[in-house]
Formats: sequence, C-alpha cells, structure tokens
Amino acid sequence: MKLISTLLSGITTAITALTLVTGLAMAQMAEVPRPNTKGDFITAKVQGNRGLYNNINWLVVDPQYLNCRNTPEGTVKAKLDSGAIMTALFSNNGKGDAIVLKNGQPWLKVESIHPYGSRLNSGVCYVRANLKYIAPINGDYLDMFKRK
Repeated sequence: MKLISTLLSGITTAITALTLVTGLAMAQMAEVPRPNTKGDFITAKVQGNRGLYNNINWLVVDPQYLNCRNTPEGTVKAKLDSGAIMTALFSNNGKGDAIVLKNGQPWLKVESIHPYGSRLNSGVCYVRANLKYIAPINGDYLDMFKRK
C-alpha cells in the first residue's frame, strides 16, 4: 500500500511539473509592439521577461503598396507590395530604436527583402509606422515554421 501511494505521489508530481513547464514555455512566447490609439507605433521594441527586445520582422498590410522613402517624409525610393516582409534596422548596434519621429509622426527604418532576388530589394528606407500600413510579426512564430 505504501508503494502504491509513493508511486501515485511521484506520478502526480511529474504530471504537475510537466504541466507547469509546458505552461511556462507557452507563456514565454514573445509579444509584439502595440500601436497607440491613433494606430501609430512609437517603438519597435517590446518588453520581455529579461528586458527590451527588438521586433525585427514587419509586414506590409497596405492593400496596394507602401511607399518606402529615402528619409522620413522624403522622396519615394521604393514601393513595397502588400504582404512584403521588412526587416527593421535598429540604431546604435541594436541598442537604439528602429522608429524615429519626424514632425510628430513615427517612421520605421527598414530594408525589404524581395523574394525574386537581392537586385529587387528596397535598400535602406523609411515607412510610416502606422497600423494602416504595417504590422509587427512575432519572431517566435517565424522560428516555429523554420523548425517544421
């Protein structure tokens, strides 16, 4: 009887530990930056359990295309297709932000990687950091697809 009780106690402990570990792993899935009430992203960083993290991947959600400019509010350098994935470029070797303000409007510094080859990449340019045009992509989800 004592042996059965000990075994049941051990099994219960193991199941509880497994449940906690699984729950913790899921809870540690990265968040993404959230826009303010105007839809503007003020930062490309997100608070994690060990400090601030850079949100590197962004998606063009404009239904047609998105103008990517030489400088914030500058001339159009490239037009990014809806669905294009952009890489945010952070200042100060990643310690700074990828979003800069110009006349009160946030701009995200990016480089778009074109699926048909590097000759079609946008190069370094700026897009309006607003939910009407772009959306952050959770890097953890991209990593899950790479593993499968």
